Amino acid sequence: MRPDATAERILLLKVSRGEARAFREMVDHYWWPVYYNVLTLTKNTVTAEELTQDIFLKLWEKREQLAEVRDFMSFVFVVGRNQVLSAMKKKILGTEPHLPEDLAETNNLPELSLEYRETWRAVLKAIDSMPARQQQVFRMSRIEGMSNNEIVERTGLSLSAVKWHIVAGLNTLRIFLASQEGGYIFFLIAITSLFG
Repeated sequence: MRPDATAERILLLKVSRGEARAFREMVDHYWWPVYYNVLTLTKNTVTAEELTQDIFLKLWEKREQLAEVRDFMSFVFVVGRNQVLSAMKKKILGTEPHLPEDLAETNNLPELSLEYRETWRAVLKAIDSMPARQQQVFRMSRIEGMSNNEIVERTGLSLSAVKWHIVAGLNTLRIFLASQEGGYIFFLIAITSLFG
């Protein structure tokens, strides 16, 4: 059972001060919600478990920031989404030396790896086709993992303008990828679920 808001705030403050016992308690309380969120995105239990461990490791490494967090579940889900995106980019760009076990059994690994790289290039091409401001906001949000409020601070745009640029960017990306030949439909579905 997750702690109530006050208990959660106290727990986060303790973790931010480096209390290992509080961190273990945080992991105990939040492991399964984080894991199931990552599993929803990755559809692979081994990958989800590894990424969940990475998420909690990242939280420990940046524990000082937890004192400022007001909504931990939202915060940890954003961290999780960014971990999944980072892992996905590594696989697409070929910097990840191995593929998941279920993909490793296929006979067409070179074509699969090539398709991932081609798809990533298509995504970048779609982003490059966006108007300058939309492209800037979209990259900050979806590539750099910045929050909407961070984008507002950096660009001076209103929060509603930032949200509009992100939605418009997603629509541009969906339309662009849907118009491409080849295996982009799989990636379109994946990117929609990750970014939507």
